[in-house]
Amino acid sequence: MSSSALEEPAPGRSCPGPGHAIRMRRCCTGKHCIERRAAVLVLWWVPGSLLDRVDVLACYEGVRALSEGYLLPLVVYLQGLAGITPEARAILLEGSLSSRIGVVGAGPVDQVIAAFLEQAMCETRYFEQPDAALAWALDAPE
Repeated sequence: MSSSALEEPAPGRSCPGPGHAIRMRRCCTGKHCIERRAAVLVLWWVPGSLLDRVDVLACYEGVRALSEGYLLPLVVYLQGLAGITPEARAILLEGSLSSRIGVVGAGPVDQVIAAFLEQAMCETRYFEQPDAALAWALDAPE
């Protein structure tokens, strides 16, 4: 896994994140980018990706590194994923590294993936508006 706290992602590789503030703690590797903001993690997947076991495990490693042992809320941008392999789905349902997950999507495939993720061990909800997902993720569960 490669982590970076510099202004730009590694040369020759497109970061799926929208751009990062200087010195923002993040982990951009493989098909994903995770950024730690004050009390939340934000995850972007590379558009059109088919996520497999290796992708999910690499993402979990980044979440662990950035959360420093805390269960932080997570906002996930699906951005039109192609899908998730059965092995990757099994890993996603086995455990959770987040207190709650707000999923941001914009199409029928994103909605199907989000519906699947609602079976995970932590509370998960689908949104089409990023601000609504962030607000919900940061709101303490009842």
